[in-house]
Amino acid sequence: MKLFGAPTSPYVRKVRLVLEEKHIAYEYVLTTAATREAMVAPLNPLGKIPVLVGNDGRAVYDSPVIVEYLDGLVAEPRLIPQRFDDRIEVRRWEALGDGIADATVLISHDYRKPEAKRESAEWYEKQRQKIERGLAVMSKDLGGREFCFGGSFTLADIAAGYALGYLDQALPDLYWRKPYPALSQLATRLAVRDSFRKTLPAAG
Repeated sequence: MKLFGAPTSPYVRKVRLVLEEKHIAYEYVLTTAATREAMVAPLNPLGKIPVLVGNDGRAVYDSPVIVEYLDGLVAEPRLIPQRFDDRIEVRRWEALGDGIADATVLISHDYRKPEAKRESAEWYEKQRQKIERGLAVMSKDLGGREFCFGGSFTLADIAAGYALGYLDQALPDLYWRKPYPALSQLATRLAVRDSFRKTLPAAG
């Protein structure tokens, strides 16, 4: 099994977290902006990472589909509940994590442009509001619980953890931890978990 990705992609990290939690062996194939077209486009017509190529040669994309595939591939530990209502709640957490990451990616990529080509202040505020609203809902729904949903570790915790970790990495000046202490504590707990330590992108 091969995972095509890049350390800078938060969505690739989400998949790697699932692979680590499920104890699934895989080869991590690193791509770059220069090599992505040649390496990824033949597997995913959209040319996006992550792409997972199974032992049968089938390519699976993108991250929500990959994590669904992996959770069904190996029975335990189950990260997406089977009960319908519980399943939807965990996938909703995933949508929140992905949405926060989406806005963070847009801002961090725009920061790399020459100042004259950057988006407007109104655009930046719109993206920041998406992040703030996502964090507020996460914080409210987490409450004082140890886990994001139910009484055990699930994809909901992966989604929150990878999104919060990416915020720290890509937008360190956002200072989200003080207004959301419960999320800060969650991020701290998750950071020492084996899967999170093994997939932590290198600084810089």
